[in-house]
Amino acid sequence: MADGDTDPLTGFANIMDVMLVFALGLLIALIAQSRELRGHFQLEDTVKVREGRELAEPPDALRKQLESGAEGMESLGQVYRDAATGKLILVGQ
Repeated sequence: MADGDTDPLTGFANIMDVMLVFALGLLIALIAQSRELRGHFQLEDTVKVREGRELAEPPDALRKQLESGAEGMESLGQVYRDAATGKLILVGQ
């Protein structure tokens, strides 16, 4: 841009961008505080998850697959058991 060329509306575009972002943020905040919207997304029935137990022996179906050489099985990673919590952790490939 040359020194003599000055456009009086150059800074106006930046101000319009700021106003647009502010208006959009305000609109999102007002919608998020809407009672009807919160009621729409509220969970009606909660599902209780039971913690499983460790099996002493694998089920018959799994035992048959293991004995047959695991034909048709695909390795998806490795499973580790946390000794402190007893939780199983799957580490994918």
